[in-house]
Amino acid sequence: MENQTVKAQTVVAFGEPLEERISELHKPTGKQVLVRVHSCGLCHSDLHFHEGHLNLGGGNNLPLTALGVNPPFVLGHEPFGTIVDFGPDAGMDEADRGRPVIIYPWIGCGDCEYCNRGLDHQCANPQVIGMQQPGGQADHLLVREPKFLIEASGVDPLLAGPYACSGLTSFSALKKLDGRQDQWIAIIGAGGVGMMALAIAKGSGFQKVAVVDVNDERLKVAADQYGADLTINSSTPDAAERLREATGGLAGVVDFVGAPATAEFALDQLKTSGKLVIVGLFGGEAHVPLPLLAIRQVSIAGSFVGSLDEMVELMTYVRAGAIKPIPVQEVPIAEVNEAIQLLRAGKVNGRLVLTHD
Repeated sequence: MENQTVKAQTVVAFGEPLEERISELHKPTGKQVLVRVHSCGLCHSDLHFHEGHLNLGGGNNLPLTALGVNPPFVLGHEPFGTIVDFGPDAGMDEADRGRPVIIYPWIGCGDCEYCNRGLDHQCANPQVIGMQQPGGQADHLLVREPKFLIEASGVDPLLAGPYACSGLTSFSALKKLDGRQDQWIAIIGAGGVGMMALAIAKGSGFQKVAVVDVNDERLKVAADQYGADLTINSSTPDAAERLREATGGLAGVVDFVGAPATAEFALDQLKTSGKLVIVGLFGGEAHVPLPLLAIRQVSIAGSFVGSLDEMVELMTYVRAGAIKPIPVQEVPIAEVNEAIQLLRAGKVNGRLVLTHD
């Protein structure tokens, strides 16, 4: 192995600045694979994990401690790196050393009804990289087995990691709208994940995509650079009317904000048998007249990241050049606390990616 220590930016207390800590680097055993992390995306979810809870609305929070996450721990669920070592049962040889990989972070317990069906991301006892297991804000990671490593040859090193979260999250949510590729759909929220979703939607066959946001600059980028067929600033008084007139009602909406106002806006725009997919974790409660769900035959689905198979499928589109890259801003890992504040202030277009020396 190239060195004997791990350097990690560590959450020592919820909400407090991260601290650099150095610990022993363990040699992989069994099926484990050791990856040298080169870059790791910084995600909005990292902000919630850093704070230590998710907002459930009504003054209620879901503490991360209920999910088995307790400080000290290492954030970072969008890691990209190279293989440096592996255990004797990993089925690898010397040719694998140095191979670039994206780490699929949504790892489950390994032996439950979900994990056994390839749905690790739905496991009730998760072992997620960047939560229950150390994340990509460490310069080395031990991955439980090779199947969680996605081939990344030819993929932009700065974009590679974010495909495991913002890319996979977008792709999985859009797949829940299968069969609607020739109808109007909308993406709410044109931040890093929303812009990734737009790129994926246009690259995977969706023909009529509206983008809804409150930021005119982001909407202009969505239209001019990523092919949005319609953009609507939802803060304008006639936004709902203009969207309805332009589309005749939406067959599907993916809400990457997940706030009461965005969910209610989306439900109001759905036509008969339309579907709302909620992804964002902003938090809060939406009030829905229940009889209208039956009368209008609309459905509401939640979507949280995606499966390993979906990740593999997404990367076939990426390698084929079908997904237009989103903007990324490289930040040295030592400046992670400044990057967190920048993201929290909403001053980031595209994705922030932390890089190790």
